[in-house]
Formats: sequence, structure tokens, C-alpha cells
Amino acid sequence: MTETQVWVDGRLVPAHLATVSALDRGLRSGEGVYETLRVRQGHSFRLGAHLDRLETGAGTLGIRIDPAAVRAGIAAVVAANDHLGDDVVVRVTCTAGPLDLTVPFPGTGAGVATVVLTAQRTRAPGAPPRPPARGYLVDLRRELPMIKSTAYLLSLVAQRAARAHGASDAILCDPAGRPLEAATANLAAVVHDRLLTAPVSAGILGGVTRAALCEVAAGCGLAVEERTLEREELLGAREALLTSAVRGVQPLVRVGTRAIGDGATGPVTARLRTALDALIDATAEPLVLSRSTDG
Repeated sequence: MTETQVWVDGRLVPAHLATVSALDRGLRSGEGVYETLRVRQGHSFRLGAHLDRLETGAGTLGIRIDPAAVRAGIAAVVAANDHLGDDVVVRVTCTAGPLDLTVPFPGTGAGVATVVLTAQRTRAPGAPPRPPARGYLVDLRRELPMIKSTAYLLSLVAQRAARAHGASDAILCDPAGRPLEAATANLAAVVHDRLLTAPVSAGILGGVTRAALCEVAAGCGLAVEERTLEREELLGAREALLTSAVRGVQPLVRVGTRAIGDGATGPVTARLRTALDALIDATAEPLVLSRSTDG
């Protein structure tokens, strides 16, 4: 069996040999950022937007990264893992590097940033299509929403609560109990002929796929309105959906005990998914694939 290769600080190594420092600030304090993107047939959708968000979030934490090196690393890790097939998810993780133990909290780094890239199959061979999502409202919201942070405990706790109640996705809420986004995806609802999604200013992550969805909505007969949904507005929506780079558009058919619409994938969601897929197919850029082990 071919072993998965991992890109660590500019080098490809077998997964069982991939290591980072025990003093890494990402390990010790969650001080890092990440991006998750899907690569299909050697093409990635809006890689530049993902790298811009990565660099901006890293800069907020004082982490310096080289987007060109990360871009090359993505191509390298995809090429090195071609045994995974032509539809993979690449995770880019950048941390603040090893901690200097001589400096008081919050400390400073002892070296350069740590950058790790991994690849995995989007879906296991022969796996059934992803089923529609079932949501569970959780009275938690993302901390520092402008940063796609490796400090992922809030989303993890929220998601476990959702799974404990038979749901697939936690829906995070603001202090007033209004739904904002899912723990690992953005949220939108179809109300009359409008696509409603919370604004970034409400404390959600500005999703790359969410932005693309808003672009294609007009072609599906929808006006986009960015405002926070009321809880009953989501529960009474004609349709609802989740978006992310990995799942694209996924229908949200139930929240708690309430069905959204008729409890099945609706026609508007289906049109939005088709339109987004067409945009991805038309504009995804090819990676410059290389089998070199250099970053």
C-alpha cells in the first residue's frame, strides 16, 4: 500500500515520519491558522482567495508565511499523493513555530513558522453521496471570526453536542439566539425569492464558497440579502443550505425537530448547487504539479 506523503516546512515526508516540535505554539496554545480546499483533477477553485485569507489571519497573529511557497507545497502534496485519486482535500496548517521558553506569556517564537500540508480523499471509494444535513442549534459563536484558527475547541464541542442529539451539524448562534453559521460551514436560507445569509460583521467566517454562492444566486432568480436570520425565520424557511469548500452546497433539511420546507432537497438548493459546480468547473485553476520533494 502506498503511504500518504505530508509536506512539512518545505519537504515531503512519509506520514509516519512527519513531525513538528513539542514546543510548537500551535500545539501548546492553538496559535495558528489553516485552510481547507478541494482539488479535483488537479484544479483548485479560488486558491488565491484561500491563500489571501490564510496570510491575513496569520498576519493578525504575527505569523509570517510565504504564499508562493504554500502554493507550491499544495501542488507538491497533491502530486505526491496521486494514489488517493483525482478528488482530494488539502489541509494547510500554519503555526507560530516553536516557543521560546525564556520569554514570559504570551511569549514569542524561537524560530520561523511551521507549515504542514496534508491530503486525503474527499470521499472513500464507493461511499454513498453525502446526505442532506440535519442541524442542531447551539448557543455558541465563533471566537475571533476573522481568523480561520487552529484553536478549534468551540466548534468541536458544538459539533459533539449536535451529534449527541442525532444531528450532523451544529448551528452556532449569537447571544440573542439567532442562527449564524454551522460549526464547519456557512449557512444560508431561501425565504421567498431571497437568499439570506448572515453578514461577516455578525461574527461569521467569511467563506470563500459562501462568496461564490452569493455571486451565482442572481442567475437562480434570487436576490441576496446579508442579514442575521431570526430563529423562527430559519425554521420556517422555504429551503436552507450549508456551504464550504469541501461540501460545496449541501441542503439543510432539518433543524432540531423541525423540518425545513418539506424536509428534502429543494429545487432552489439544487439549482444553486448546479450553478456553483458550473462556476467551479469554469474557473478552477490548474495546479503546477511537481513530483519534487522541495517546497
